[in-house]
Amino acid sequence: MKKNETIPTKPRDAASVIIYKKKNKKYYVLMGKRSIKSKFMPSIYVFPGGAVDKVDYQLKNFFNLPININKNKIKTRSDNHTRAIMLAGVRETAEECNLFLAKRNIDNKNKIPFLNNSWDKFLKNSLSPCFDNLFYFGRAITPTYLRIRFHARFFIANYENFIGTIKSNGELDDLGWIEINKAKLLPIADVTEFLIDRLINLKENKKLFDKKNSYPMFTRKNNKEWVKWD
Repeated sequence: MKKNETIPTKPRDAASVIIYKKKNKKYYVLMGKRSIKSKFMPSIYVFPGGAVDKVDYQLKNFFNLPININKNKIKTRSDNHTRAIMLAGVRETAEECNLFLAKRNIDNKNKIPFLNNSWDKFLKNSLSPCFDNLFYFGRAITPTYLRIRFHARFFIANYENFIGTIKSNGELDDLGWIEINKAKLLPIADVTEFLIDRLINLKENKKLFDKKNSYPMFTRKNNKEWVKWD
């Protein structure tokens, strides 16, 4: 390391869910605008998501959650690590959008203790998080020169598989559906534009959920976009 060069902040695990729907042969994605007061990407339109919490690791004790994603693809240490990241995406979507990627389970109330406000909403409504319709889409690592950094995994899910009505909790302003081509005209991060382009390309080639797909890791090096495919 060169003299006076600082050690990069270790990126924190995070998850984001690209929720899409098809209407009149057009595809739409659910996005909202981060607050101007946000420390990370203020006033930028994003997909719902956020950092992994400790409680996301504890859910393995309460839910039977088989995972359909290879940890080598998503670059995690273990199945439990993968599961926690996926759960973070499900939890953050419920928090920010009032949308629950879940199945109904009337036995929840007597089995699971209070966890936190987000997971408690699942329990009170007799819902269990479900990964059946949550698919891996790619990942991104915040560049080393930024102080706040995340290793974000992006997932994709069809709106048809959610329970609930879209309602913002205040974290995202202007939350709503945006046609995917028009989404690129909004103030968005470079990684978001990259993922939207990937969605458009896969959709047009009818390979959105092709198991043979490779998956991108997006970051910036030397102030240029850098993508590695796994």
